[in-house]
Amino acid sequence: MKRNSECTVNVAIAEFLDKNRLKEGVTKYQIAGIWAEVVGKPIARYTKRTELDNKKLTVYTSSPIVRKELMMLKSEIMEQVNKKIGQELVKDVVVK
Repeated sequence: MKRNSECTVNVAIAEFLDKNRLKEGVTKYQIAGIWAEVVGKPIARYTKRTELDNKKLTVYTSSPIVRKELMMLKSEIMEQVNKKIGQELVKDVVVK
């Protein structure tokens, strides 16, 4: 980031995150924050956690019914997560 150029706070934060390799961690936190919005509160209650690794979103649940529901909604989940985050980040969803 050049000191003499004008930039917005969002640009400065994005550059800081990229430079310090923190962007992926922040994105993981964002996904956890929007998860209930994406799948709905009833389904979110039955998911234990979500992980993002190499553009693959892994969702953990102990309920076979929720697992089947999430598997049927894979493409919608990818679309909604990418839309809410504002970038094409999730390429696949795996439910365990």
